[in-house]
Amino acid sequence: MLDFSFTEEQNMILSMVRDFAEKEIAPGYRERVREQEIPREMIKKMADIGLMGLNIPEEYGGQPRDAITVGLIIEELARHAEDAALLVFYNYSQANLIMLASDEVKEEWLPALAQGEKMVIMGFTEAEAGSDLRNVKATAKKDGDHYIINGEKNRTSFAYLGDATIILAKTDPASRQLTLFLVPFGLPGITRSRIDDMGVESTSAGIVSFEDVRIPRKYLLGDEEGKGFAETMRAFDVNRVFLSLMALAHAEISLEETCEYTKQRVQFGKPLAKFEGVSFKLAEAATCIELGKWLCYRTLWMKDNGLRHSKEAAMVKWWCPRTAFKIIHECLLTHGHYGYSKDLPFEQRLRDTIGDEIGDGTAEVMKLIITREMLGREFLPY
Repeated sequence: MLDFSFTEEQNMILSMVRDFAEKEIAPGYRERVREQEIPREMIKKMADIGLMGLNIPEEYGGQPRDAITVGLIIEELARHAEDAALLVFYNYSQANLIMLASDEVKEEWLPALAQGEKMVIMGFTEAEAGSDLRNVKATAKKDGDHYIINGEKNRTSFAYLGDATIILAKTDPASRQLTLFLVPFGLPGITRSRIDDMGVESTSAGIVSFEDVRIPRKYLLGDEEGKGFAETMRAFDVNRVFLSLMALAHAEISLEETCEYTKQRVQFGKPLAKFEGVSFKLAEAATCIELGKWLCYRTLWMKDNGLRHSKEAAMVKWWCPRTAFKIIHECLLTHGHYGYSKDLPFEQRLRDTIGDEIGDGTAEVMKLIITREMLGREFLPY
């Protein structure tokens, strides 16, 4: 039997998140972008209604939800402000990896994440290791009961807001195997510098550098060294769906606003909506958004049911953000020079959506994953 409806509980959560976002999140987005920062009070408010512990076990203060529900929450937040959606996205992703830690480290960090008191960021990509993540140069040299971290992590969102970062590093420089570590900030040898991103400026992206940073062995994530790449890739599958839903949320609200505009804007004696050159584009956009959302939620359903979903996650990640960008662009053009103004949100959504295109895998890398899943690894070009 097929069931294309959300549960009563999911609809109640969605209504709660929508009301919260309209009152607490949306009004301040432009100011947060202008100031290039997110107030800690906003994170605490999100935690107070259960949005910062969506995959943290109850024993650590979380309120775990299935992937479909998390997708609904992230999509709704993104309709109002991309930075709020990214806060939930990062919290969910990092908690997944911290669950690999020892009981001591989980007790130290998970309750604080669930309560919005601390934030952990991602430190994976480097100047020469983006799509080619195995080319990471950062090292972690074992020194008794400690590791000495050296390297630099590039393009790290929330760099100035984080209390710690999860990084990928090589414990054996001669190997391509990578290991995950949780590195608390504030330790000697860590420096941060800002990157002036073109979108979601409130996430205060930056470069995090490590020079002989000494961390206890307990901050190794996982039972042994060399397993970090596989664990990261498993987390990326669901991340890609969430990013795709964010992009579609930008497109959907842009389309809703444009539909209203075309019914009111009169040209040549009649509303724009009466011109097929306009209305047909709106119809095409609505179809693409609906198709993208259904594939996203089907992929999340696959995750919730323990089914392999790497191919489907790659499909949505290359197609949805690119399609969303085209739709938002068309909405902007439909508004004419008024849409080109910063008085309307289209330009911000366009810039934010470009970030969704890049994060956690470009379209080209996603197509390689789909090819691998369809034809076999032996047919990859590398």
